[in-house]
Amino acid sequence: MDDQNWKILFETHFQNMQSLNAISTLWISGFSKLGINHDKRPTAEELTIAIRPYVPYTFVQTAHNIILDQFDWYSMIANFQMPLTSFVRTPAELNYCDEPDIWHDIMGHIPFLAEQSYSDMYRLLAQTYISAFEAERSDLLQELDFIGGLLIELGLIKEASGLKAFGATFYSSSEVVEAFKPENQILFTKEALLSGESYDRHSFQGKYYIFDSLEQLVDIISDIQNRL
Repeated sequence: MDDQNWKILFETHFQNMQSLNAISTLWISGFSKLGINHDKRPTAEELTIAIRPYVPYTFVQTAHNIILDQFDWYSMIANFQMPLTSFVRTPAELNYCDEPDIWHDIMGHIPFLAEQSYSDMYRLLAQTYISAFEAERSDLLQELDFIGGLLIELGLIKEASGLKAFGATFYSSSEVVEAFKPENQILFTKEALLSGESYDRHSFQGKYYIFDSLEQLVDIISDIQNRL
């Protein structure tokens, strides 16, 4: 059943993504390296083998469908590891699935991680989060949580060909349709980073931040690291 659901989700969701012209060149480049089958869910071992020529990630299949706390998640990322949850959502949950599933893990995160520039950025975020946590810097953790939720999961990035989906959530959810409505888009600012706004995974966010580039995101994280 998982493979059948995978195929339906893949075919349906990416028609929506393509109709919006929403797919990032970063995601496309990473996805093309992985050889992911449209008809069958890949295994953690297959994904690990596929990504290793580009970045040294190991994907760990778990028996769980729970979200790790931020410290545990980033501790794995800092060590080039990523856990995969245990099930594929049903077609009825295409628009939204409250529990984390392997469709989101694979389609939302792994193609981006196959790109060295993104992988470097994400590992910098993980290392900075760990340092801020250990230093008990709640002010910096708040900023890092904004980046991890409202940019890494739900951000929009400017590319040469137009605005694209950067957030991992968009590659597994119809929330991408909401994000590409101009009235729901807002330019990212320093004030937003300091606002204390957080990501609520139990509902559509309804407001989506646009930032300029991956380099801008690296600069923002580096600035936080320099304030530790």
